[in-house]
Amino acid sequence: MTTIPLKLADFDYEFPPELVAQKPAKVRDESRLLVRKADGTIGHHIFKDLPRCLPEKTLLLLNDTSVLQSRLHGFLPTGARVEIFLLEQVSGLTWRAMAKPLRKLRPGTVILFSGEKKDQSVPNASLVKGVVRRIEEASEGEVPCIEVEFTGDPKSGRLDFFSWLEQVGETPLPPYIRRDNLHLRDPEDRSRYETVFAKTKGSVAAPTAGLHFTRSVLEDLAKTGIQMAPLTLHVGGGTFLPVRQEEVEKHPIHKEFFIVPPETVSAVVSAKKSGMTIICVGTTSFRAIESLWKMSSERGIPPEELAGQWHETSLYIHPQYAEARFHPLVADAILTNFHQPKSTLFMLISALIGLENAKSTYASAIQKRYRLFSYGDSTLLFLHD
Repeated sequence: MTTIPLKLADFDYEFPPELVAQKPAKVRDESRLLVRKADGTIGHHIFKDLPRCLPEKTLLLLNDTSVLQSRLHGFLPTGARVEIFLLEQVSGLTWRAMAKPLRKLRPGTVILFSGEKKDQSVPNASLVKGVVRRIEEASEGEVPCIEVEFTGDPKSGRLDFFSWLEQVGETPLPPYIRRDNLHLRDPEDRSRYETVFAKTKGSVAAPTAGLHFTRSVLEDLAKTGIQMAPLTLHVGGGTFLPVRQEEVEKHPIHKEFFIVPPETVSAVVSAKKSGMTIICVGTTSFRAIESLWKMSSERGIPPEELAGQWHETSLYIHPQYAEARFHPLVADAILTNFHQPKSTLFMLISALIGLENAKSTYASAIQKRYRLFSYGDSTLLFLHD
């Protein structure tokens, strides 16, 4: 085995820019699906064929997080524009958020937000205001943040924050998905940058592996005897941070919060005992279930004792050497989209199937003109025969 440590440049690969999907497939389940078996055999399918691509005894783990309409445009009393990107609720109407330009904000700064989307260009139309309570120093793996407390116009009464956010907030699309007018994003994004099984609000990005599922596919899976179980991992703002260190092990991974219901833990325990194939839908589901089982092992307690509770994870999976493999405690396969080069997600895939295998799989997809990244096509990677 080669013992030369991998560098950031080793996780690079080339792709035609036009393959970066700017829109979702016209129909969710008509996106394409590349299936790679553990022996390296690759097959090309349509996502609606998923039930016929899975072993008879399979348990799918689905992340039911729901995307916040977390991008807000406001104004300072001077009329200067400010963009706020909500990350997590601290308490009540106080939120942690990214903000730009951050240099214009201080504790006590008031940010004015309009009550209707069409009024966002009119500073005097404010119905809601936010007061910056503190500026946080960026910790490792995190982005510089503020804490902002929201209040409504005294004349309008109590602020129904989440209803207001749904009305005026924008879908937090990744930066490589371009829209002509950032203040008037395509309304299709609101429905399509969300899974059909989304349930628990709190994510700043969609668990994109789940975007291909339709009610029809879920019904077909159930009819063929495939079991499905939910968990929740809220994607955090650090997911947008690039890896900057050439020595990838020094990259400080961001924290994310997750919860695995008792019923899902029981389903996983039962599946492992009976030899079922456990497939994580997305890197988010993978990180959640792997983190729970890792915590269980480290604490010497059964995973059932950790079920139904919120936990945080900073799990960072990457291969140290080219031939290195990460052996999951739970998953036998992962269903996931194609990830950006030099990203922690591509590193995770490289750790699971090997760096050269990951690159050759992506090369096969690119040759076949698969669509890439969040709105792109999907791949099913089996880790065991």
